[in-house]
Amino acid sequence: MNPKQARSRFFLMTALSAFLGAAFYFFLHLPQHAELHAKEAEAFRLRQELAAADAFRRGHPEPVKEEKTVETRRRLLEVKLPPRLDGGAFMLEAERRAAESGVQLLGVVPGDGRDAGGLAKAPVRLSVRGDFFSLIDFLYALEQRGRFVKIDAMRGKVDDGGVFAGTVELWIYARAI
Repeated sequence: MNPKQARSRFFLMTALSAFLGAAFYFFLHLPQHAELHAKEAEAFRLRQELAAADAFRRGHPEPVKEEKTVETRRRLLEVKLPPRLDGGAFMLEAERRAAESGVQLLGVVPGDGRDAGGLAKAPVRLSVRGDFFSLIDFLYALEQRGRFVKIDAMRGKVDDGGVFAGTVELWIYARAI
């Protein structure tokens, strides 16, 4: 074999090797490399989800106890948040609680109900007269029994005998109007 044929053969083999190397790189290596990165990203995402699930499981170790707690809260909300505002029933309850506490209920002025983030709420203004402890008993009874009530403000004066006379502004809540 002469040197010209050997050189020609060498360049042909080099070109063929370069072509096969480029073909391998573009048709096999790059797709496998992209697939490997996609699989690594998927594995990373799955590890994050597994860590989040594990953190949730550690935060809620007893599903039966959690279900009982949720059921207890649901029952409490059903009692505290009646299906309608039903201001008349609340006013009768307020009169009864005032009589039990020794507070004079001088007047009750209900307001218009409105929607408050999925709940219905209505203002109620109570004109009251009573000593400190009777008034505290009355307000405590309103907040603790029956429906959910939020006392917003108290305005009035205390006379020389320690008797408060003024208004109590509060909100009553329900599930829907």
